[in-house]
Amino acid sequence: KWIGTFHPATLLERGGVTSKGYFQEDEGFQKEPGLRTYVVAMVDSKSQVVWHIDYVDHVSEGDLYKSFEDFAEKISFKVRGVVKDKWQASTNALKNLFDNLWIGYCHRHCLEKLKKALKEYRKEAKISGKKSKELFEMFSSVLSESTHRANMEVKIEMLLKKENAFNHPLLKCRLDELKTNAEKYTANKQRSGITKTTSIVDNFLKIAKRKLRQAMSFRDPKWADIMFKAMSNVRNFMPFMTGAKNAHKSPFMLAGGRDFGLNWMQVINVHNGFLFESA
Repeated sequence: KWIGTFHPATLLERGGVTSKGYFQEDEGFQKEPGLRTYVVAMVDSKSQVVWHIDYVDHVSEGDLYKSFEDFAEKISFKVRGVVKDKWQASTNALKNLFDNLWIGYCHRHCLEKLKKALKEYRKEAKISGKKSKELFEMFSSVLSESTHRANMEVKIEMLLKKENAFNHPLLKCRLDELKTNAEKYTANKQRSGITKTTSIVDNFLKIAKRKLRQAMSFRDPKWADIMFKAMSNVRNFMPFMTGAKNAHKSPFMLAGGRDFGLNWMQVINVHNGFLFESA
């Protein structure tokens, strides 16, 4: 219980951590006995610090707004941008809560949907694996190389003229979706803090979901809250292992937190992370 007392943002603010206000956000779902639950997380795009985590039964706009609002009340900086998937409820909640927020859509999620469409198209059109790969690379180039909405729209039109396969309904719908959300898919070219994918938060959620599967019927709201706060705080303060890109440094250290050269658990203790009541 001691390490899950505080919301991660509370400890991070207390430890002098700074953020430029750019995050990756996602909701990881998990099936539990008789229901479906979600872990909501927001991770700093640069330092990999977990700033917010929540455990909810629903991911409606109202539920997510309440979750994000709880996070907003604990920070002293402005949230400037968020990279996420296309879940409209979370997009609306974030836009309504944070003024002038930049929203970027994850490229990986977009390409995963294209792969599924290409798989169906390959069966129907009887094309080779080589041709399927070529189509994937054409689409991927438009996605990664476009610099803004107008530029993406031009590239899409050129692709439609160059390759007739993209006029097929299975692939055309993917290009239509790309065109509709061109502004969000090119946000990473407009703001340096916006990343192309949600890979950091996705990797963290894999760990969180694995822990939830181990708990299975872990349904008590109080203890669920404690477990996920504890998981986030350990992730933030524990250094990466030997062989990692940032070996022997923790996300807390990468974000500029004050560690005083101490062991990670001592660092939490210095910042009163073991107290049961807020100081």
